[in-house]
Amino acid sequence: MFFIPGILISIITFPGVIVHELAHQLFCRIMRVPVYEVKYFQFANPCGYVIHEGTEKPLTNFMISTGPFLINTLLGAGILFPVAIEILEFQVYKPFINGEIANAGTLIRVPVLLVAWLGISILMHSFPSTGDADAMVSSILKNKNVNIFVKILVTPVIGLIYLGAVGSILWLDLVYALAIGAVLPSFIAQFL
Repeated sequence: MFFIPGILISIITFPGVIVHELAHQLFCRIMRVPVYEVKYFQFANPCGYVIHEGTEKPLTNFMISTGPFLINTLLGAGILFPVAIEILEFQVYKPFINGEIANAGTLIRVPVLLVAWLGISILMHSFPSTGDADAMVSSILKNKNVNIFVKILVTPVIGLIYLGAVGSILWLDLVYALAIGAVLPSFIAQFL
């Protein structure tokens, strides 16, 4: 398996880090939780963060923790949809298929590739962090006041967050980005 340090991946895919932190901040604002400090991107670990007031409200914590999954997925998929349709129609790769190395048509396609990088970068940072999962464990699973039914519903989500964190070592975040960015549009395009 090809291994690249996580911080290098975050630097290469920095737009996704920025959108991830913006999503946390947005959901803090929506849920009326005061935000003390935001670092949208930095060349250190962590590459971004949002420090906000703690909350023991399960729904509030759930929304703030999972907000980036919703925002990054929708935004990344929206950016990649037209690119995926273009690629699915082989518009980007036609010059290479015909045996030509490069021509003026290829240069025009560079913006398409930049948009693809942007969408994939955003999608790769959809998964909440283990810190987000830890906060949900504390405010939901360990909270005596939370209904058992809610705990049962949230437990798989927390498990998926931890799985996503471990899976990023095996490029699960890239697999997710490519699946949402390419497979989903090809599925939708069949019905258009």
